[in-house]
Amino acid sequence: MKSNINIPGLSKLKKDLDTMNKDSEIVVKRTISDFKSRAPAWVGAAVTKTYGISKGDVKGAFKGVKKGIGSIKVSGVEVENMGLVYEGRTLTPTHFKMKPTSPPKKRPAPYQITAEIFKGKRLRLSRHAFLATNRGGGYIPFQREGAARYPIKAIKTVSIPQMLGNETVSKDIMENIETGLEKRVVHHLEQILKKKS
Repeated sequence: MKSNINIPGLSKLKKDLDTMNKDSEIVVKRTISDFKSRAPAWVGAAVTKTYGISKGDVKGAFKGVKKGIGSIKVSGVEVENMGLVYEGRTLTPTHFKMKPTSPPKKRPAPYQITAEIFKGKRLRLSRHAFLATNRGGGYIPFQREGAARYPIKAIKTVSIPQMLGNETVSKDIMENIETGLEKRVVHHLEQILKKKS
């Protein structure tokens, strides 16, 4: 899944600078570099505004820190083709402030498991949900697929692509990027002008 970013006014500004001098090349080059380094924070702020996932998880997807969550990569080498390419699997509720994080010692199943998929909206998972270890990597919620004890399946929520593709999140990402890049363009232009004054 790919999101192409169109930055209103930035291409026009580049053309205006081109008619003045060669400094525009430096400004644009530095702005693109800023986009690559600052995009994780801009995207993370937009995602966590709507979803209960942590900024660390979102930033980790850029760096590949959170193994298995997914990846977000910055694409493009010119202002006109900058974009974000993201992919990933559906996540378990453990990434969304799940409670409890391990089975209660004094209370047998069934017990209530909740998660905050959307920020500020804590919901109860299936009343048949229970926590169990997942290949020794901590507890995640499962539920039985039928009346029998087995088979069971892990309860999943949304993926990185689904979160970034959410209409509200997508709009916030675009606004964060547009605002952020416009500020960086002005900053780099001012720096060059200061050196010449």
